[in-house]
Amino acid sequence: MDLTPVRIRGKPKTKPKRRHPPTNSSESTKKTRKSSKLPTARPAMPTLQGLPQEILEMIFLYSMNIALPQCSPDLGRLLSHPKILMDYTLLSFFSTRELNRSALSPPRENSSPSFQSKLLRCRFFTYPFFLIYVQKAHTTLLHERGKAWSATGVAIPDASFFTPLWPYKFTQVNYLGFAEGFHIPEKLLHGPWTGDKASLLYVLVSFSGEIDWEGSMAGETAKEGLKEAIREENERAVAALSVLLGIAQAITTDILRLAVIQCGCNMSILRHLLYNAQILYHSASNSSSQKDLLDFHDPALWRWADEHSSFSSEDNEKGEGLKAMLRSADTFSLQFYNEPVENWTKTVPFPYGGAKFDSRALLNDTNKELLTRLYQSHGRRITRRLRGGTETISDAGHQWHVDT
Repeated sequence: MDLTPVRIRGKPKTKPKRRHPPTNSSESTKKTRKSSKLPTARPAMPTLQGLPQEILEMIFLYSMNIALPQCSPDLGRLLSHPKILMDYTLLSFFSTRELNRSALSPPRENSSPSFQSKLLRCRFFTYPFFLIYVQKAHTTLLHERGKAWSATGVAIPDASFFTPLWPYKFTQVNYLGFAEGFHIPEKLLHGPWTGDKASLLYVLVSFSGEIDWEGSMAGETAKEGLKEAIREENERAVAALSVLLGIAQAITTDILRLAVIQCGCNMSILRHLLYNAQILYHSASNSSSQKDLLDFHDPALWRWADEHSSFSSEDNEKGEGLKAMLRSADTFSLQFYNEPVENWTKTVPFPYGGAKFDSRALLNDTNKELLTRLYQSHGRRITRRLRGGTETISDAGHQWHVDT
């Protein structure tokens, strides 16, 4: 009887052995040696952190990529040397000018306002750093001019023109390379206010810095910063922010009430608010809704003025002075300087004063039109197209010049 084959699972089947042709022993030894060798790892490419300091600085200054030191704490530490920061600032501002033109010529058109705005937002860009940059730019300009320029005896304005902060003086330092349309960083638009912070904001406004109303919340920050400056009685910060908000017609009745009723009616601060609020109040671009936000006949303001007109001599002076300033602002006739000449030095000047506008001049029809155009152009150069050429309002403020 034949047995039935049973298949056991898991038991490997025996396969017939294959016979290989005989090979040489030398060839088999070579194959064994090749198979025994392990694959060698390629050396890793060096990272940016592993590069020498000099090469990394060259890459940074050549690429002008402001995001490079911000992408890593190690790179930020390696690229934070004061000399590197100053060289980068010179390339971003001073080097954007045409060197073959006059030292006092305006910046060329290819300078990038967005690039400069990013640099101004950096933490290291403070007022002391700005003064060092001014002096470095002055030294670089003298070096480029050479000994022949020094022999002429013509002095170029330097960092000393920023002490004290008078716009008619420091705006003569116009080789700094600020591009038209650069934005003032938000870090300078709010408190707490210090002397250096307010000074840098004041200087940037005088050089036609703007607020980025569309791409950021800087406008709302500036409104809150103005209220903080009024409470802290920082006149320089109020002077700068009043210009920025006056251009945007954002000085409202609530801000005037804060300065008068809640903060004691500081006449110097109130002068900046009303002087800037009146400029575009009666312009054709001012809509009725915007006029509703600012009322020079606000009952609360006039009630406060009437109540303080019957008090002591100091309060009486404030009450009567407030009434006079409100009447003048309503008719666009409020002068910036009302005190005698000897008291002008105690007042923070109008930021657009000096080369752009003479705030000491009377507000006649010509100066009113000039001041309105200056605000509508955000403090930039004012030009009008004519058939024979370009009519330019000169930097002297009340003078006119025609190029044909």
